[in-house]
Amino acid sequence: MSKITIYGNTPSKKNSKIIICRGKFPNLIPSKNYTEWHKDAITQLSGHKPIGSNKITITFFAGDNRKFDLTNKAESIMDTLVDAGLLEDDNYSVINDLHLKFGGVEKGNARCDIDY
Repeated sequence: MSKITIYGNTPSKKNSKIIICRGKFPNLIPSKNYTEWHKDAITQLSGHKPIGSNKITITFFAGDNRKFDLTNKAESIMDTLVDAGLLEDDNYSVINDLHLKFGGVEKGNARCDIDY
């Protein structure tokens, strides 16, 4: 089994969108917080080999006591793994066994561990 760690508080991609108007129609774009985290996460993932397993366990460690949804944060992680080229896609034909865990609170040491 292999492990990748992404340090920092994983923001929810789904819940951190900004509406901007260009032309006639509004567009949704990721927040500045998500965009900065995503860029940093891609940097942290550089040098890792592609994930060759169809089973992934993601364990989130919080840096404080604020509550959050594991599924929202998992979507951010899975999309980032695809963007970094570590996963071909995050659909069920590539990853058909996904486990999410809360690892606890470690003040000032928010992160997620990805085991595969």
